[in-house]
Amino acid sequence: MDLMIKPFAPRRNVSKSKHRKQRIKKKRERRETMERLKTDMAEIGEGQKRIREGQREIRQKFEEIESECRSLREETMNITSQSDYNQIRINLMFAILKARQDSDFARADHLTRLLRSVKLISFAISFLDN
Repeated sequence: MDLMIKPFAPRRNVSKSKHRKQRIKKKRERRETMERLKTDMAEIGEGQKRIREGQREIRQKFEEIESECRSLREETMNITSQSDYNQIRINLMFAILKARQDSDFARADHLTRLLRSVKLISFAISFLDN
């Protein structure tokens, strides 16, 4: 009977060492997985940081474009109003010339005063704009 008990004892020791090796192997695999996850998270964080920087740059460029657009719109409006004033002055000058040709000096005098007042108004407006 002694012979029967002895063969079972080494098996238990072998089994325990086998389980210990498996636990060590699982522990190593978990550690490697955690390290991989940490590096992946670091790479993702860097990618997100680059994306945020890119979005910030795009937002800044968009604001610059909007500002440029506003200033161009304002400049266009100023040019349009100046063009309108120039057209009024030209029309008055032609009317003055026509009145002088027709020897209507009273009308020519009236149109000349009107031309001067238009020039003063346009000067005042351009002065206020600057």
